[in-house]
Amino acid sequence: MNHSLRTKLLPVAIATLLATAPAFAQDTSSSISGRIVDGNGQPIAGATVQIVHEPTGTTKTTTTDAAGRYAAQGLRVGGPFDVKVSKDGTETEQDNVYLQLAQDTAVNLTMGVSAATANAQNLSGVTVSANALSQTFTPDNKGISTNISRRELDAAPTPGRSIQNIVRMDPRVVITDRARGEISAIGQNSRYNNITVDSVSANDPFGLNANGLPTLGTPISQDTIEEYNISTANYDVATRRGLGANINAVTKSGTNNFHGSVYYAFQNTDMIGDNEQDKPYAGFNRQWTGGATLGGPIIKDKLFFFTSVEKSEQVGSGSPYGPADSNAATPVKNLTSAQVQQIRDIAAKQYGLTDIGSVGGGNSNLVDKRYLAKIDWNITDNHRASFTYSQTKENKPIITGSTTKLVLSSGWYKTNVDNKSYALHFYDDWSDIFSTDTTVSYADFNQNRGPYNGVAMPDITIYPAQFNGGSAVEFGTEYSSQANVLKVKTFNAAFAGTLYLGDHTLKGGFDYEKDKYYNLFLQNYYGSYTFEDLTGGPSNGIDAFAQGKYYQYRYNRPADGLSLDDVAARYNLNQWGVFLQDTWQVTNNLSLQYGVRVDIPLMSDKPLYNKTFAQSFSYADGTPRNNQVNINGNRVVQPRMSFNYNFDTEHMMQLRGGAGLFVTNTPGVWVGNIFSNSGVTQTQYNCGPTQNGCKTNLPPFSPDPFHQNNGASGSGQMTVNSIEPGFRIPTAWKFSLGFDKELPWYGLIATADYQHIKQRDAIWYQNLNIGAPTGVLPDGRFTYYKLTTMDPKATGQVSRANANTKFSDGTINLANTNKGSADSITLALKKPFADDWQAMVGFTWSRATEVNPGTSSVARSNWANNYVMNPNENVASNSNYSIPRRVIASLTWQHRFFGDYATSVSAFYDGHNAAPFSWTFGNDANGDGFTNDLVYIPRPGEVEFGYRDAKGNIVAADQKLVQQFYNYVQGNDYLKDHQGSVAKRNGDRAGWINQIDLSFSQEIPGIFKGNKGEIRFDVYNFTNLLNKHWGIEKRVNFPGGRPLADFAGVDPKTGKYLYDITCGGKLATCTNYINNGNYSPQAIPTYINNNDDLAQRWSVLLTLKYKF
Repeated sequence: MNHSLRTKLLPVAIATLLATAPAFAQDTSSSISGRIVDGNGQPIAGATVQIVHEPTGTTKTTTTDAAGRYAAQGLRVGGPFDVKVSKDGTETEQDNVYLQLAQDTAVNLTMGVSAATANAQNLSGVTVSANALSQTFTPDNKGISTNISRRELDAAPTPGRSIQNIVRMDPRVVITDRARGEISAIGQNSRYNNITVDSVSANDPFGLNANGLPTLGTPISQDTIEEYNISTANYDVATRRGLGANINAVTKSGTNNFHGSVYYAFQNTDMIGDNEQDKPYAGFNRQWTGGATLGGPIIKDKLFFFTSVEKSEQVGSGSPYGPADSNAATPVKNLTSAQVQQIRDIAAKQYGLTDIGSVGGGNSNLVDKRYLAKIDWNITDNHRASFTYSQTKENKPIITGSTTKLVLSSGWYKTNVDNKSYALHFYDDWSDIFSTDTTVSYADFNQNRGPYNGVAMPDITIYPAQFNGGSAVEFGTEYSSQANVLKVKTFNAAFAGTLYLGDHTLKGGFDYEKDKYYNLFLQNYYGSYTFEDLTGGPSNGIDAFAQGKYYQYRYNRPADGLSLDDVAARYNLNQWGVFLQDTWQVTNNLSLQYGVRVDIPLMSDKPLYNKTFAQSFSYADGTPRNNQVNINGNRVVQPRMSFNYNFDTEHMMQLRGGAGLFVTNTPGVWVGNIFSNSGVTQTQYNCGPTQNGCKTNLPPFSPDPFHQNNGASGSGQMTVNSIEPGFRIPTAWKFSLGFDKELPWYGLIATADYQHIKQRDAIWYQNLNIGAPTGVLPDGRFTYYKLTTMDPKATGQVSRANANTKFSDGTINLANTNKGSADSITLALKKPFADDWQAMVGFTWSRATEVNPGTSSVARSNWANNYVMNPNENVASNSNYSIPRRVIASLTWQHRFFGDYATSVSAFYDGHNAAPFSWTFGNDANGDGFTNDLVYIPRPGEVEFGYRDAKGNIVAADQKLVQQFYNYVQGNDYLKDHQGSVAKRNGDRAGWINQIDLSFSQEIPGIFKGNKGEIRFDVYNFTNLLNKHWGIEKRVNFPGGRPLADFAGVDPKTGKYLYDITCGGKLATCTNYINNGNYSPQAIPTYINNNDDLAQRWSVLLTLKYKF
């Protein structure tokens, strides 16, 4: 606003600025609303308001009501718009208005002036320029959100050209794992985010990927995006799925002028730094992205198009792993080339497996292809439509391995994804007081996962020396890739109508989603074997392999009479949502919004009934469990309210807040596990000398993937996944309070936000087949071992001693818990772009707890990968995704040194706590068959140190090592503070992460008039370029446990724990606890210094672009 007019008309402006009608919460459009008054602040009724989108000539015309208010919905994102108001020959205009996605922009104007001021101003109308503050200080701003415009997208460093580069610009949203691309908002599960592009879901449709996306790469070209809206608290009842962050993007549209671009981004290993151990990057040789966009008119002012095509490829050099005595970039510890050759000879000569794969070689070429086509149609001034088609195809070979496991090429796998979507939108103004928004969309997702080389083989893992402290060799078809096909078809329809009734705006409507799932997922279909040293048998895995004596054999097959296709989970999920809301402009300063939303899942499909399951397990009230229970009809009623209050101050100031219930996305796989694992369609065997239920009369080893051997009659085990009656899709209460203040310098805006999340229906996985405990360990936890000494290596020892042998250890139930919460405080300071620069700094303090992190798609993994004191405990601990402190800052400077050709420099800083981790036992301490046990942190004298020899006698540990153990405890703040208690899950942290990314771009003359070229450099992790020890993300390996000692039983004479810190006296190979003969738990940095981890080093991306 013009400064002099601002001073003279300040009382009128303050009175009207926040008195506008609220915006209709749009996924793909924007809105303008406001109030028209005269020079005395009195409302002007019947004034004509004309809103023109200048690039397309799209025009909307409306009139003001008795209170002088007007509103226009369904407008394009961006601008510029020209707003003209006229009545009785007097006109008022505001030009250069830019609109934000899913936000209302307040445009309040004054027509004419009073007689007292007419001569002074000598104006019959008022013309003002756009005011960026109106995008923040608006009554529609009630929750917590961040908008990122195309201008900001162009300026921000985006070294990965990914959505992760963008969403981190919100101080409440953090990339908790840079390598996996996990996106978390205020400590919530990455699967709880809702990501949409042009209102079509860009979420992982089944919940398989840690990044929450349907592909490993970004699902849509960032060059097609017009704007992002990121919200962690949007109280509009039309908003679905708001437990995490709502990340909403709208794509570009065509205009009356032809515009487009051609671009090429490139990076090779010369543009990537060495890691902290001076090892060069080995993940790929080079990567590139090439693409083009084009938009323009089909019929001027009427019909427009926009298209985009993009291809990305990472060209990999293959596996970096090899034996320790080879020249491999990443050597596997304690593994020799001779051992690998022995395994290869045995496989070929004894079992006919002549090609078990190579060491190294292959390629890990990730190929993504992205297509987009969009049509916009101005049907009339009051009716607009758009259609968007999008397709993403991805082909990704997965080369696995680690510093403790060499996976030969036959053990690698590949994933192919094809994701198509179609969306049709209608934006209609039926009168000055009634508008509607209608959306229909369809998405088709297909994913196939199979062996890298296409050859079927059992999955075979061999520990050449000894299991404890030794490394392994794996070959054959990876056990989860033996029968793995996923298809998801999704249909969506949504309708919302908005009725303006003076001070009240009513909104109501519905949305509907139908998901049709086909999921064939049969692990161990070709058989999976583990060979290692056996008590009373072969002393190493190679001899065991040669003799066909395995430690464990897993085999899952279709039940008798069923085919492989019968095993697939086929089911439909229908979700209805209805909502009603009123927004009441109570006064010129106060806006209230209140309403209710009801989501109802309908699921008529049920898995086959398992009678044996019902006879074997019961609910708390004693009634038989039913594996056919699903989420049908478990509705969620979500009341919500919010407010915005504007203060009458010289500089704009507002208070906003709200409270309400939100439901998350439905990870289809969590619900679908009841179909995949009914226990009726599959017969499962888990055999081996220590496997309860199948440890005698073992079936012989078979190298033929299609002729695996059944266990002894009756030894086949069922895996049943069930859902607790009344289970609801995760829901949580949200409360927020925010304060915004315009500062008197440089257009700065200061913001303070508080947000609280209380889980109402969180996830709680329970293992139904643990069996009754056999005793209590010294720290009070239950044990499930058979022998009184509880020595896990003792002859005859059995875990889950009282478990039902008809069922596997993966018999898991999914229930709700109301435990878990989160709190977040954010302080931010932002300078909008002006005078060639913009800047932002934000500080966030948060805490988050949960009962189960939900890190996997498999029910058994979700239960097993959660560190606990007792199995099935309902205890909230620090969230896997919790980042207590975070600081972000950005700075962009732009200047035109050479005519109209801009020079731009940008920087983005992200500093935050590293991921949490748990101190654990290094093995199974409680006998439940899993190594997910939190360790007891002893005081001196509370536990014994040693191990049992072959005769069962305790061999005491060297007292020097014992003293070093306690010295280490005293030197670690967390361990020191918690001596005498069981470690808390995620109680400790790996440190602090600092990352600075830079961007430099220079426009240059194009070939033709009006065209421009652009040269751009993005530098990822700039501080690592200065010092290799900076910019490092220290992280304990998934699932986040760091062993303090191995459990070696309980001394029956003293009743004390026996801790083994020597791996059974094998100091030379005990890398978990011994370093150069001294006690030292494996250091955290060793978990992340993989040579294929791009996140732990600096890199540069070069982009060339031609714009016309």
